[in-house]
Amino acid sequence: MSTIGVHPELRVTNFGPIQQADIKLHPLSVFIGPSNTGKSYLAILIYALHRYFGSYVPRFSSASRKDFRSLLDSITEDTLRDLRDLLSAMDGRRTLRETYDPEDRDEIVLPEQIAATFRKMFCNKSGTGIEDEIAWCFGLEAKSLRRWDVNGDSRIILRAMPVDDGKAPEHYLTLGSSETVFQTMIPEGMKLKLRRNFFDATSRRRWMWSVPSQMDLFGDSLESGYTDHRVIRLLSLIAEYLASDVCGPFVQSAYYLPAARTGIMHAHKALVSAALDNAAMAGRRQVRNTPLLSGIIVDFLDKLINMNDPSPLRQNIGRHEDILKICEEIEKDILEGSISAEPSEITNYPQFNYHPSGRPETLPLKNTSSMVSELAPVLLYLRYQVNPGDVLIIEEPESHLHPSMQVQLTRQLAAMVNAGIRVIVTTHSEWVLEELANLVRLSDLPESDRVKIDGGRVALRRDAVGAWLFQREALPSGSTV
Repeated sequence: MSTIGVHPELRVTNFGPIQQADIKLHPLSVFIGPSNTGKSYLAILIYALHRYFGSYVPRFSSASRKDFRSLLDSITEDTLRDLRDLLSAMDGRRTLRETYDPEDRDEIVLPEQIAATFRKMFCNKSGTGIEDEIAWCFGLEAKSLRRWDVNGDSRIILRAMPVDDGKAPEHYLTLGSSETVFQTMIPEGMKLKLRRNFFDATSRRRWMWSVPSQMDLFGDSLESGYTDHRVIRLLSLIAEYLASDVCGPFVQSAYYLPAARTGIMHAHKALVSAALDNAAMAGRRQVRNTPLLSGIIVDFLDKLINMNDPSPLRQNIGRHEDILKICEEIEKDILEGSISAEPSEITNYPQFNYHPSGRPETLPLKNTSSMVSELAPVLLYLRYQVNPGDVLIIEEPESHLHPSMQVQLTRQLAAMVNAGIRVIVTTHSEWVLEELANLVRLSDLPESDRVKIDGGRVALRRDAVGAWLFQREALPSGSTV
């Protein structure tokens, strides 16, 4: 399911410097306001949520069968019959839509027995995993992220997106002084559905179902242990698909470009060994000393040292033509040269270079201007990492850029959104905000009129942009958003 047009809601209370934040995450979300009001805190929290929910899908694999045994044992004979029908349709020539819902070819509603199984599975979660992710990303114990001037707990509420007649799953996280509690709530009566894209994707995976026809699908009873791999795979596919309904866009991959990226780009080789050896944050394992690096820095370093990975997934030009075009325009209109990641002659770590347009020399990135160093990781992430549907979080994209280049980059941020990337930026720049306002106004004009205006090729729909002001309240209160 496409998630680019949905606006998940996030409510944060007593988290770091933030007293209260109520926001909707748009395809382009802009965090503005004075320093030390929590913009980066909220951005890192969103990144941590993506890391957690990206692996949130329960898997009915042999490794996890023991964990889900009690859940599987609750499946009734009626549910088994429904599953037999699904599997029989996959074995036969008919499609699932033709077999299971002849009146409506676009979607089917899961039988209540199966739906109840998945509701229980998604709602049965503890707070340990999400606490670990938050601690990893911040490099601090999660409980230390509570507001330091209040006695209450930090509370985070995430409302995914309406799935059925305005009903939407909600996730509740409480960071207490002694305990972290996490719970997913799927509204009573909300229908869980399989839509056309599930059937189409499943039909392309027919090889997964090739087993001897005489194999008993379920054994003689519920005590059989569910050893048939087709049942396990079917449940896994459904769980994977339903995660987009339960978790919304947070199941998508996220990438974080920290404000210190220029310095990290220059010193990444010296930092790599320290990052890999010492960057296990609180919640991953017990350490006596303060961690050297936070998780967002470790992840950034990890992406850097793998930038020249030639795997097909990173080099799939056909899938990402719009994104590659953005890279070309950034190099042409802003950098006036190209950025490359080339393997070092001594190690496998990439060497980042800058090739000025129309000149023969190649410069190591550390010998280029601060503007080139600042934008190089943005370009490299787009070229090698980010796919449509992913989230790209950029702290202060305007750093080290002349105002005219800030305007140019803002247009490219809009182009990223139009290419299907969800973007979150923190900024202090009025030039960025003014240009965003211009891009929104441009969307009111017919395209035939827009192309006559300098920079009018790119525009942003009004509902694609959300700007959120972080305001510092009188002490001892924290900021509000």
